[in-house]
This record gives sequence, C-alpha cells and structure tokens, in this order.
Amino acid sequence: MILGKSKYFSARDVIFYAISLSIGIILLIYTFRGVELRDVVEHFYDVNYLYLFIFLLIVFLGAFVRALRWKFMIESFKPDVKIKNLFYSVVVGYGVNVILPRFGEIARAMSIGSLEGISRVSSLGTIVIERIIDLIFLILVVLIGLILFGGRLSQEYPWIYDSIYMGLAAFFLSILFLGLIIKYQRKVLEWIDKLFSKMNFRILNKATLFTSKIIDGFDSIKSKRNFIIIFLISPIMWIIYALGAYVGLFMLGMQKIMPVDFSSGWIIMSITTFGIVIPTPGSTGSYHAFCKSVLTMILGFGVKISLAYALLTHLLSTIPFLIFSFLIFLFYQKKKKINAINNSL
Repeated sequence: MILGKSKYFSARDVIFYAISLSIGIILLIYTFRGVELRDVVEHFYDVNYLYLFIFLLIVFLGAFVRALRWKFMIESFKPDVKIKNLFYSVVVGYGVNVILPRFGEIARAMSIGSLEGISRVSSLGTIVIERIIDLIFLILVVLIGLILFGGRLSQEYPWIYDSIYMGLAAFFLSILFLGLIIKYQRKVLEWIDKLFSKMNFRILNKATLFTSKIIDGFDSIKSKRNFIIIFLISPIMWIIYALGAYVGLFMLGMQKIMPVDFSSGWIIMSITTFGIVIPTPGSTGSYHAFCKSVLTMILGFGVKISLAYALLTHLLSTIPFLIFSFLIFLFYQKKKKINAINNSL
C-alpha cells in the first residue's frame, strides 16, 4: 500500500507522528538526564496500594464526568444519548491519544457516531466546543495557581503570564469565529458553494454537508439549562483532576517528606496541563518534564521521587485507558458479529 494513499493515514500524518514521537523521546531523555532509572523505580516498592486504587478510581471518575458534560452538548440533536456510550467513547479517545496524539478526538467522534447513530462530524463539532470550554477553565485554573503560590510560580515559570494572555486571545478569537459561523450559517454555506463551484458535484456536496454538520455541533448548546449545567460540571471536572494529582502524592508517601495539601495537587495539575497540551503520544516526555519541574522547583521534592511520581501517575493515567479501549473494541466487534448472525437467520 502506498503511504500517501493509505485509507486511514496520509504521509503527513505519519510525518506528524514521527515528529511527535521524537519530541516525546527527547523530552524523556532530557527529564531523566543524570538519574539512574533503577533509582527512580525503587520508589515503586513503597507504593501504598490503597491510594493507588483511589487514584485509579479518580482517573475514571474524571472520564465519567467529562462524558456527563458531553451529554448536555449532544442532547440538542440526540436527546436520548446514553451516558454509557459517551463514557465508552471518552475512554476510547483517551486510549487512542496514548498512541496517536490528537487522533483521540476523531476516534471519540467516530465511536459515539457508531454507537448512537449520529453524525460523526456534528459530534466532532461538540468536541471543538468542549476544547474551548476547557481553555476557559485552564486559564482560571492557572490564575488560581498564581493566587495560591504567588511570586514563586511566576519566578520559576516567567512564561506563565504570556501563556495566559495567549490563552485569552485564543479564547476570544475562537468565540468570535464560532459566533460568526453560527450567525451567518447560510452565507458560510454559500461561500463554500462558490469555493468549490468549479469542482465536481460530489466534492461540493461533501464540503457543504461537512460544514453544515460542523455548524450543528457548534450550535449544540441551545438551552440555558444545558449551558448552566455544562458550566457547573466543568469546574467539578478540574477539581477531580487536582484531587487525583493530590492523591498521587500519597501513593508514594511524599506527605512524609514534605507537608502537602490540596493546593499541592492543584498546582501539579495546573502546570502539568501545559505538558499535556504538547502533542506527544500520551503526553509522554512532556508530562514528565513539567511534573518534575513543579515538584522540585515549586514543592521542593527531590529529583528521584519527583520522577517516580511522574512515571507512576503517567502510567496509571494512560495504560488503563489503553487496555479498556482495546476491551471495548473487542466487545463491540463481537456484538457486531452476533447481530450479523442473528440478522442472517
């Protein structure tokens, strides 16, 4: 099969993945420089399995709350959407992102489209809206972190104010862009018609349909009730993420080394989110680099136990989703075969 003609991946996708993987590997090497891996792994022998279990519960609770929030976005064009299928799709998206960064959103839209029989493109539109809402709360999360840790945070991360300004600019531009698209739907579709007018009808039809479905996804939050619920669930989701980061400290008994509280988890979550934004497979390397920096520079932990925390929490936040995604895939493949056999009888 010719690489550029692949049904699923283009040559550009492969190049992007190679670059993404290379960045992840370089960041891992940089983060673990001067440290023996066995010295880091030794800390795993002291893991508290009760807190490890609680950490895993929190990880999946975060996925469930994200699915619940997504339900109130999709309800406008699929009122009876099942939370179970949304949760499965979120897990699948996380699982795919472990291997293929940024493909998780597409896999998630395809999954819910297949399970619920709704437009995958409209589903993708709701995910775009979700990312904009996440951006709003990421800015708020970092601002709270600045309030909690003040000058020390800005001293160690002088770029943090620039990132907030850039985030605010991206947010307002996104809102303006989406608002214009939703307000001038007909004109946008007319523009698409003119753009593709010299091409064949099939391409024109696909382009117009794709744009229309994306607009449907953008216009997903129609009721004030859903709007309010979405903006109430969002902070709960970020609090759950911070709680997970906080519990992670107890897994390795780090509270015995340095005093920790919920604000410790909050600042870990705030800074490591910047690492998650970097498109490496499963945030490998980027998460570890930011995690090590916040634990050593802001919270005052040693390098080795900080790396142990980064390694353990990353594994527990990615491998379970990878395994569950595979199991969900096998389950639905088996279900399809059974349905096909029953239909043929």
